Amino acid sequence: MVQWGGSSRFPAGGDDLAFSVVEQLVYEGEARVWHHRAGLRPMARTHSHADLEVNLVIEGTCSYVIDGRRVSLRVGTILFLHAGEDHLLCDASVDHRMWLTVWRPRLVRQAVEAGLDAAAASERPSSIELRQLPSDATKRLARLFADVAGSPHLASGPVHLLWRCREEFAAAADVAVAAAHPAVVQAARLLRVDPGLSLAEVAEEVGLSSDRLGRVFLAQTGLALVDYRSRIRLERLCAAWQPGADLLTLALAAGFGSYSAFNRAFRVRYGCPPRDFLARAAVDDQLPARHRSSLP
Repeated sequence: MVQWGGSSRFPAGGDDLAFSVVEQLVYEGEARVWHHRAGLRPMARTHSHADLEVNLVIEGTCSYVIDGRRVSLRVGTILFLHAGEDHLLCDASVDHRMWLTVWRPRLVRQAVEAGLDAAAASERPSSIELRQLPSDATKRLARLFADVAGSPHLASGPVHLLWRCREEFAAAADVAVAAAHPAVVQAARLLRVDPGLSLAEVAEEVGLSSDRLGRVFLAQTGLALVDYRSRIRLERLCAAWQPGADLLTLALAAGFGSYSAFNRAFRVRYGCPPRDFLARAAVDDQLPARHRSSLP
């Protein structure tokens, strides 16, 4: 059975950015196809999942931080995100649009057994799968995404799309991605586990001085370490927030030392007081939602 998901929201990153799901098509719980465009709800959520995901940029630009490495995408960039790869969309242009599809592991394994390259089913590959398609390939693949999204009766559509994505990817040009400094990856993971850690504690744990870690982290991710920690804390708070919740309690639980520290970080990140933003979010039904699994 094929189900239309209708209008939905998918957490993303970047100031005053979100992705509005224009089309969402679910194939028997095994695959989902989205057409995204830049929206207006500020949200950032570092996440990973068990599904294979592909992003194809069709307009504008965006940047991800993937396992501590920053990568830039433009029109024609195709990105595969594998099971367990932590990723955060950290910025996007206002005209940014992309197609996104996820496939359940079972469907991917079946495709590999039928002859698809085995790398499609890998978890945490040694390098980020990011390539640049030529213009004609981008147009072909974008049309196929649209055809699959517009053909709910075509049960084989997601499988065919997966094959074509891998074929076009294999023929495309590599995009250089700087190797991640182990300390950057370790620091990011430490803060995701415990955003209450001080920067000195993180630096000691990874074996670098605070100044050295801060410089390397900024160079590789485009974010200051203190800003990254603040984002993680805000993610936690927004994920836990419900109407009527006590913001001080949530702020302390998220790792902030005081309400004033939380209020200051929120204003810097979102440009308004938290109560004002959350009140508007509740009215607009654009709550800073928890990151959902890619599939139900």
